[in-house]
Amino acid sequence: MYEILIVDDDAQMLDMVELVLHREGYSVLRAATASQALNLLEATTPDLFIIDVIMPGVDGLSLCRRLRENEETAHLPIIFLTGSTSTLGVVDALESGADDYIRKPFVPRELTARVRSLIRRSAQYIERDAPTIRLHRGDCRVTLNGRTVALTRVEFDLLKYLCSAPFQMHTAETLLTTVWRYPTGVGDAALVRNHVRNIRRKIEIDPERPAILQSRHGRGYVIKARPEIEVEPAFQLR
Repeated sequence: MYEILIVDDDAQMLDMVELVLHREGYSVLRAATASQALNLLEATTPDLFIIDVIMPGVDGLSLCRRLRENEETAHLPIIFLTGSTSTLGVVDALESGADDYIRKPFVPRELTARVRSLIRRSAQYIERDAPTIRLHRGDCRVTLNGRTVALTRVEFDLLKYLCSAPFQMHTAETLLTTVWRYPTGVGDAALVRNHVRNIRRKIEIDPERPAILQSRHGRGYVIKARPEIEVEPAFQLR
């Protein structure tokens, strides 16, 4: 599940965009100001931004420039929502670093088509440059960046499930029902959180600023690596 951060001071516009994106299966974060958006980025990194150009305080153009100056968000796609019909307004938006723009009022199908296109293109670049993580099924070891570490069985099963769909978000509830096999609604998200913390200590260069196993603002987790799972050799009779 991909996550999108919408930044707009118009609550009705936020509601409308969120509804359209939810129908397409995206997870949505909302911010009414640039400062709120930047605060959210301290805890999560979305897959795409949709930003209103005109906002009180720091406007959308300035926010876009700040995102492009930050190495963690510089490569992420940005779509501007603009009420401007002038060519200069569009030029300013694109020159600030945006990938695309949509004029208000927007057509939902056009918005979702552009979101899909940008996320698909961004994912191709991210996956191409992502490190390879190799899972050794026989003994619960993991090799990443030339370093091999041992995991517990639960840690390994959790990481293996996350690697089954890399670059996509997995909620804590999903992990509890698939990895721990708890019935829906049973289990504590803190259990997942603690195991994720332990895995990060073993595979991340800086566990406090994870680059491989990332959180999505308390909603779930995503693996940003290309997995290779070693197949156990078949048992042969002699």
